Amino acid sequence: MVNARGVARLGILAVGLGIGAAVASSPVIASADSSTDWLSGLGDLLGGGAVPDLTTPSSLDLAISYDGTSLFHSGDATATSGTNDIAIAYGDGANASATGGTGDYALASGTNALANAGGLSGDTGANGDTAIDIGTNSTGNDAPDGAFAGNADLIGNTSGGTGSNDTAIDIGDNGSLAGTSPNGADGAFAGAGGLVGQTGDGNSDTAITVGNLNGWGDGSAAVAGSYDSASGYGNESGTNSGSFAGDGNYDSASGSGNVTGNDIGALAGYGNNDSATVIGGTSSATAGGDYTGATGDVGNNDIAYVLDPWGTVGSNANAGFDSAGAGLTGNSDLAAVLGVDNVTANAVGANDLVDILPTLSAEATNGSSNFLTDLLSLF
Repeated sequence: MVNARGVARLGILAVGLGIGAAVASSPVIASADSSTDWLSGLGDLLGGGAVPDLTTPSSLDLAISYDGTSLFHSGDATATSGTNDIAIAYGDGANASATGGTGDYALASGTNALANAGGLSGDTGANGDTAIDIGTNSTGNDAPDGAFAGNADLIGNTSGGTGSNDTAIDIGDNGSLAGTSPNGADGAFAGAGGLVGQTGDGNSDTAITVGNLNGWGDGSAAVAGSYDSASGYGNESGTNSGSFAGDGNYDSASGSGNVTGNDIGALAGYGNNDSATVIGGTSSATAGGDYTGATGDVGNNDIAYVLDPWGTVGSNANAGFDSAGAGLTGNSDLAAVLGVDNVTANAVGANDLVDILPTLSAEATNGSSNFLTDLLSLF
């Protein structure tokens, strides 16, 4: 089950324990200025100093930081913020960091939860990034799990690009997969390509994962482009499974279903306006350009769609790049699989191709029934 503790509960704690303490300790409170947002008044509210220590239960792990100032700290939780940034960590070993720009927000809620937004503390320009990690993360993996939004140096990659106005949300427990190596690097990644081993800047990208992740490189990533979106809903166990959108602009990848295996999910990118959607935990869809890096060719306006929610083997839809043939890429291609298992739809290597399975003519020939024919029979 997804361990999704409520954001609202944490917000109440932040207000009641952090800001409330500041109000109690301030001799004079200035009247509100409606021309600024409510966070901008926290510096004046604190009178330039830190909030005095509060008497708190020894079991409380909570840290709140705003504008580089610690508002509240208790137990084994860590929060770090920069200019006009806010970070909240709640849970044993939880760590939230919002630095490297202005207007960044990080929320880590859960045991060993990790949320990094913006960049390193010495960075500038990583503005408006949001990272939220809600759930329990295991320790001792080869790379950390969590939510990362912004610059590549959030994971130690100093040459992988920058990111602003990116959003990464990881809701669920992240762990390791027994008997396999490596483990880790699971979660949500939005912004710079270097967050997932790519290169290039990423701005206004969104990655959302809801489910438990166990393995290596599982989750959702929207990177190395602008306005890319990747989302995954379901548990994932394996290597490099999930949803990826990027290396282009306005790309969208979405996967739904419990995944067990390697390289399963939705991939859209290496071009612009590509879309890949998978419904079913055993299937995959790819749309766009050369994701192998062999040719560097881009594919634009490609669509790949798989509806196989009850499949045991899995189906595939490929639109745009022909990975199995001459390595050619197409534009405005459509590949779709509707309600059948263990088939592959290919619209690749040229422009304006369409491959939708099953075909109506094939169904008329063999007399079998499937989702598409059953649906059409209703009209």
